[in-house]
Amino acid sequence: MTLRAVFNGITRVIATVAIFSIAGPLGFAALILVIVFGAGAPLLALLHDLADLGSLSTLAFVAVWVLAVGAMLAACPPSVIAGVIFSLTAVCTGASAVWVAWCATAVAIAVIMLLGALYVPDESSAVLLPNIRGAEQIVRAFLALNVFALLPTTFCWWLARPLHRARVAAC
Repeated sequence: MTLRAVFNGITRVIATVAIFSIAGPLGFAALILVIVFGAGAPLLALLHDLADLGSLSTLAFVAVWVLAVGAMLAACPPSVIAGVIFSLTAVCTGASAVWVAWCATAVAIAVIMLLGALYVPDESSAVLLPNIRGAEQIVRAFLALNVFALLPTTFCWWLARPLHRARVAAC
């Protein structure tokens, strides 16, 4: 094992984490926007026609952008964790299939939900963690978040494919 091979492996890990950290939240926010526009646009058009409110469309536009920014912020920590898990697995062991990325994302979501279940931040804290209580709520939220994360995770995996093809034996 040469120093160059180790450096190449570290570089691939960092690049894969960067792809997951940037493309993951953007993909998740895009998915949320597609869902909101798909379900909300006909309802908004109906309300606009019935009430004839001109400011309603401006308010809806601002609300959609706030939702998109909130979705990106909420998706950042699990995306980074999933990127670290997947990149280390892909580069060090050679397991770089899409299901490995999905499993890494499921672990990242479970870690964030576990932190939310165990740690309750103060009211003045800027820490955003899910406040889910009860096993049934945790399982439902975990499954729903994993279903929503399938497409963004697949997108991140597809973008990172050239980076995780070779295996580093020293990991």
